[in-house]
Amino acid sequence: MRLLVNMDYDSLTVLKLKTICKERGLRVSGTKAEVVIRLMENDEGNAPVPQQISVPQQISVPQMQQMQPQIIQITNSNNTGVAQTFGIFIILYGIFRIGMAMFFSVIDEQVFILESFLAWMIGISFIFGGAITTMGYRNGPIMTLGVLLVSGTFSIIYHDEWSPLSIGLDGSLPISWSLMCSSMCLMITAIPLFLPSEEMKTGWPGTIQRIVGNGSSNSSSSGSSGSSSGGKVTYSCPHCDADFKVPVGFSGAVRCPSCKERTEI
Repeated sequence: MRLLVNMDYDSLTVLKLKTICKERGLRVSGTKAEVVIRLMENDEGNAPVPQQISVPQQISVPQMQQMQPQIIQITNSNNTGVAQTFGIFIILYGIFRIGMAMFFSVIDEQVFILESFLAWMIGISFIFGGAITTMGYRNGPIMTLGVLLVSGTFSIIYHDEWSPLSIGLDGSLPISWSLMCSSMCLMITAIPLFLPSEEMKTGWPGTIQRIVGNGSSNSSSSGSSGSSSGGKVTYSCPHCDADFKVPVGFSGAVRCPSCKERTEI
């Protein structure tokens, strides 16, 4: 089919215009203006459609970041290893103290029943404190320091006796030896407390924290009966297990004072 593009239809006669319509298979009836409009519409319908060239879409910076492979950085913390090492030594020392209690119980159960029981309790407390220290909680070495103070006190009291609570060995060693050993143990046990806050967490691990938290909540609730407007409830941060208090009935987001992370209450 022959296309007449940009043709001046107005300059043609009606007969010529109808002839063109007939050639194109168009209706030939109507006035000159109707025939011209019919031809112009036909020209527009038969005009070649411009080919669309697809231009690559520009990728935004956020999309490029999403396309990049995600790299997970795994860092080895020497500080955490230090806490674990100290915790293991504390546990071993607790086992040693329990072994001494068993040894004295075997020698004479009647004579050493009280001292052996106290030595058992001290050994178990050392093991408990060492386990918490290996988990990276500051309460582990703090608890161990308290047990060392109690153990050192007993060591001085029973220095002149043959007892599982003292290393005096019936006074055969000078009392300065007990004081020096207790002081050295206290200083060594306090080393994990100087580790960065992100390596040694506050509070207690898991189940212990829930027990402590429930006890604090119950005590605050019982103490604020009749005046709940001034009461507070203790919560445990899910990020660092630190304790923080919020007013009773509070609902919303709070920021942990220890790790600065936001938590929904």
